[in-house]
Amino acid sequence: MKVEQLMTPSPATCGMTDNLAQVVERMWDANCGIVPVVDDIGRVLAVITDRDICVAAATRGLAPGDIRAEEMPRKPVVCCRPDNTVKDALRLMAEHRVRRLPVTSDKGILHGIISLDDIAITAGARNTVSAAEVLSTMKAIYTQPLPVAHHAA
Repeated sequence: MKVEQLMTPSPATCGMTDNLAQVVERMWDANCGIVPVVDDIGRVLAVITDRDICVAAATRGLAPGDIRAEEMPRKPVVCCRPDNTVKDALRLMAEHRVRRLPVTSDKGILHGIISLDDIAITAGARNTVSAAEVLSTMKAIYTQPLPVAHHAA
């Protein structure tokens, strides 16, 4: 099965000058936890997650409306293509420890978003991945070395 068959087409987006309160509103309206940041032609520049917004507001002591998307730290965005297989998407998710991938053209133009949830819902159906493959991806994403405990002396 191809990514384009499971992805959410035309997802909510924002621009670099949008503030995080606007991004939160788009997340709320679209019932999602990630918004790609795109330029004027729809090329993906970054992604902002609900967690990113919480951390930015809390660590800066600012309201989300006082922080613009361009002020957020930018990490390389891992994307897949509409014609990739769902197994390809799972591999990318596991390798990069992400639960959602923007789906872009070869030129980086946004076409959709595919999430681990999208894939899990169809696991085991004909021409999809198995539940075991989804679970394996989840383990790769969520399994992290335990932090070293620091105790006060």
